[in-house]
Amino acid sequence: MWAPLHMRKIFVGGIDYTTTDESLREHFSSWGDVVDAVVMKDMTNNRSRGFGFVTFGSPEHVDAVQKARPHKVDGRLVETKRAVPRGETNNSVLPTSSHPDPTHTRIFIGGLPQDVKEEDLENYFANFGRVTCINIMYDKNSGRHRGFAFVDFNDYDPVDKVLLTRNHSIKGRLIDVKKAISKSDISKIKSIMTGAMAGPEAAFLASFGGGGGSNDGTPASTPIPPPLGALPPVAGTSGGASMNGSAGGRPAAPGTGTGTSSGGGASPGGTLPLPPMAHHFFPRLPLAGLPGFSAQLRSGWQYSLSGNAEVLRNTAVPAGAISTRPSGAPAIAPAAAAAAAMTQANASALLAGGSEEEEEEEEEEEQVMDMEEGGSEAWEGTRGEDSCPPSARVLFIEPFYGGSHRQLIATLRSDESVIGPEEAALFTLPSKKWHWRARTAALYFYQKIPISHVFKVMFASSTLNLCELIGLRPDLAPVKKILYFHENQLVYPVKKQKDRDFQYGYNQILSCLVADVVVFNSQYNLESFLREMPRHLKLQPDHRPDTHSLVEAVRAKSRVLFFPVNISHKTRSPKDALEPLHIIWPHRWEHDKDPTTMFKVLFQLAEAGLNFRVCVLGQSFSENPPIFNEARQRLANFITHWGYAESREKYWELLHTGDVVVSTAHHEFFGVAMLEAVGAGCFPICPNRLVYPEIFPQECLYNTTQQLQKSLAQWCARPQLVRSKKVNLDLNTFSWATLKQQYRDLLT
Repeated sequence: MWAPLHMRKIFVGGIDYTTTDESLREHFSSWGDVVDAVVMKDMTNNRSRGFGFVTFGSPEHVDAVQKARPHKVDGRLVETKRAVPRGETNNSVLPTSSHPDPTHTRIFIGGLPQDVKEEDLENYFANFGRVTCINIMYDKNSGRHRGFAFVDFNDYDPVDKVLLTRNHSIKGRLIDVKKAISKSDISKIKSIMTGAMAGPEAAFLASFGGGGGSNDGTPASTPIPPPLGALPPVAGTSGGASMNGSAGGRPAAPGTGTGTSSGGGASPGGTLPLPPMAHHFFPRLPLAGLPGFSAQLRSGWQYSLSGNAEVLRNTAVPAGAISTRPSGAPAIAPAAAAAAAMTQANASALLAGGSEEEEEEEEEEEQVMDMEEGGSEAWEGTRGEDSCPPSARVLFIEPFYGGSHRQLIATLRSDESVIGPEEAALFTLPSKKWHWRARTAALYFYQKIPISHVFKVMFASSTLNLCELIGLRPDLAPVKKILYFHENQLVYPVKKQKDRDFQYGYNQILSCLVADVVVFNSQYNLESFLREMPRHLKLQPDHRPDTHSLVEAVRAKSRVLFFPVNISHKTRSPKDALEPLHIIWPHRWEHDKDPTTMFKVLFQLAEAGLNFRVCVLGQSFSENPPIFNEARQRLANFITHWGYAESREKYWELLHTGDVVVSTAHHEFFGVAMLEAVGAGCFPICPNRLVYPEIFPQECLYNTTQQLQKSLAQWCARPQLVRSKKVNLDLNTFSWATLKQQYRDLLT
């Protein structure tokens, strides 16, 4: 079946300068029929520009190529992404580099009919890739959804595929699909609208003067006209390769930084201030009046201002004219058009809009659930698997069914010597909206768990407010109640102490008092919880309880039982002495894992001229710490993999390529990923704090960042030093075979 060219074409970046059309074709022909393969060359000297394009006979071949990432052509790792036709812009608000961005895994969906449910969205978008989360936004007063939603994928490639598909419809209605961006970028938009611009913001504004472009930085064939009046020049904005590379005056390859300013002249640092909203261009761009824009802004997310070159440039209007109508949206009403002449104060007021409830919800998200970032995390998805056989004697309850929470229950239920399939009942909630799970799960399970049962044992994670559930369901009080702590909220790091919600930790204390057995996954987890109990309860302004007796009551029923780690053993290929040191960082992309320290150390190694390779794994989110974008740019020549592994097999394959696995975490209650990497043959190097001294020998611990940098620098210079080191650690201590009997006794 015929498919349009843009669905059959990929961009290949970072290729070796010795790669030819033939070698490019030969490599990618393994995944399908290659119609054309071309390495783009400089017209002046006929040298390769470091990137190319491959056209296949079918879109399925492109899917196969993307599933097989990363690719190595002529001995060099390259990056592949779906090519975007000339004349269509990057689906992002601020300037981005030409390489794929693994943080862009979320899309915005507008124009939803009221009868559309989460299942409808999941069934539709599952055709493009693995859906990890669906959020339909509801009105808190009426309970009706607000006509838009967000869908998260596990990778950036499904997002690209969705956006390249021209029209989407659900239940016979066309919907509007855009790429979502984070709240941090929304603040940049606000600074643009108020005139407080610098660096990237100024470059963004200048990009209006230079027109849109393809996802490879190509200037659009019908560029948007510059604003009326002169814009201050901004340095650093450049063109790139067109999809077919046939445009005259070919610019430099992506990432070379040799492009010219779209504003014309250079500006030192690209940070010249602009007058606030006085420019004639802004009244012609009523952003807050665009259909869907205000809703996305209030929800904390929004789609690209330029969308698919339709928000700012619509094909239905004359070339060069400005259109503010997204694809499929009705024409803006005269009242909205009149609002286009808003003053600076009105524009700022619109952009600053947002309810106090939404701001509170943002603050609550600062304190989130820890999900161990191990390889068995959740490639199976996040949907529940509720079941309740009539003869079930063990009741499993998991309000946050994902990550290590899901992995533990799956391990327990998979071994019939511990519990038979007809002996276990399971009730779960999806692993999203953690703070709502912690607050309301008890009421949900109160209605969900059958009244008639023969349960003897209950096993629940500390996310559940066990005290509430037993109060609602006194029939469960005689059951042996086991509370398992994957983490504890008393020491969970927050950016500011005022952001810590007292109720989360308080609920966990009450749950411990109601439980019959309290299990922690490490001694550190147990001791830190007991140590912080008095301090937490003293936050009460008056009528404080006797904290000493409470601590002793919890200690008496507590024990430590390690999390069972499953190691996938593969044969490691011997490495040549000249092969660079390969560093693995397999953690969640959040502030508590301290990625800033890790990347700053790598920046210093790179600046010192040391050779290494780095594989950045772990789960990324819709909004990640800014250091990831900086690291992706500055370490581009050192990165072998970037982002979440698309499968468990791929995850283990990547771990087996590593020499060293590094942690810089400010928080860790167990560390599944570190142990998995050690099982794959990596040497661990961890901070001498948290749970690490309990698990790893002294030779694997560092006290200061300088010690970490020194060790890595030595191993970069002489990789064989670390490759010959053996870790004095018995992984069998954490294996299921060793721990099985203890878990069997626990569930008896």
